[in-house]
Amino acid sequence: MAAKTGSMHGRRACTAEVWPQEVDAGAELTVAVRVSCPNGCDLTGQSVSIRDQDDAELASAELAELDGDAYASAIALRAPLEVGEHVFCAVLAADEKDGVLHEETSTDFSFVVMPHAANVNVWGLPSAIAAGEHFRFKVGIKCSAGCKLTGRVLSVFDHEGTQVAAAQLVDDVWPGTSGLYFAEVEARAPLQIGDHEWYVESPGSGQVPHAAGSSSFAIKVVSVPDHEVTVEAFDSEQQNPIAGAHVLLHPYRAFTDGSGVAKVKVAKGRYKLVVSGFRYVAYERLINVTGDVTIRAELALEPEGEEDYR
Repeated sequence: MAAKTGSMHGRRACTAEVWPQEVDAGAELTVAVRVSCPNGCDLTGQSVSIRDQDDAELASAELAELDGDAYASAIALRAPLEVGEHVFCAVLAADEKDGVLHEETSTDFSFVVMPHAANVNVWGLPSAIAAGEHFRFKVGIKCSAGCKLTGRVLSVFDHEGTQVAAAQLVDDVWPGTSGLYFAEVEARAPLQIGDHEWYVESPGSGQVPHAAGSSSFAIKVVSVPDHEVTVEAFDSEQQNPIAGAHVLLHPYRAFTDGSGVAKVKVAKGRYKLVVSGFRYVAYERLINVTGDVTIRAELALEPEGEEDYR
C-alpha cells in the first residue's frame, strides 16, 4: 500500500520479464521490469533490486524511463552455473517522495539454466576408403557459449558400436571459424564393403556445465584398389593444363594438381569418368579399368552467357 498524509495510495503494480527464458549456465540475461502506480505517481529514480532464491542481491538499477503508462528498467545479470529452473525476485524498495510513501513490493520471475551445448562437426573424410585401410579426418566441437575447449576428449564408434578411435581437441580453432576447436582423428576402415554409419561422441564436463555432444557420419568402404587411373586435364583450345579440376570415378574422386594431373587408385571395373572445372563444360567418358591407364581430358570453355551462377 502507499500512504500520504490524510490519504491512501494503492500498491505499485510491478511485472518482470526475463530474456532469454532458457540461458546457458553463466551467460548474461536481461530482466525487464515495468512498474506503475494507480495514482499516477512519478516513479523515476526508484530502486529495483534483483534477488536470488536465497534473497541475495545480484543487481540493482533505478527506474529511468516512462514506457507508456509504466516506468521501466532493463537489468543485466549473469545466470547461475547450476542447471535447472530458477525463481528470482524483482524487489522495489520502499520509497518516499513529496510526502508520498510507497511500501516495498516484489514480483517473482523464472528462467531455466541449460548446460552449454556442444555442436559437433565431422569433415575431411575420403570419398572412398579401401577395406582395412587407415584414414584420417577432422572432428570439430563448438560450445554454444563460445568457451575454450582445448583438451576436450572425443571418441569415435563404428557401425557396431565399437570404439575405433579417440582424440583430444587441440589448443587452436579451425582457420576462419570462431570457437570451433578441432582434432585430427585416425581410424581403420572395416573389412566389410559398403556404406557404414559411424558416430563421434564427446562427454559433458567442466566446472561450467557442458552437455555431451555427438554427430553421425557415413563412410564408404570399397575393395582394395587394383589399378591407378591418371587423368590429364587440359584446355581444349589453349592446350594449357587445368589445375583444380574435379575428377570423379564414382565413388573415387580427386583434384588435378598444378600440372593438370590427378592420380586415382580404383578397383578393377567399369566407370563413368567425369572431369569438371570452373567455367568449363564437363568432360564425360565411360572407361573399363583392367590395368593402369592414362587419360587425356580436353575441356572446352562454356559459351559466354551460360555460366552457372548458382
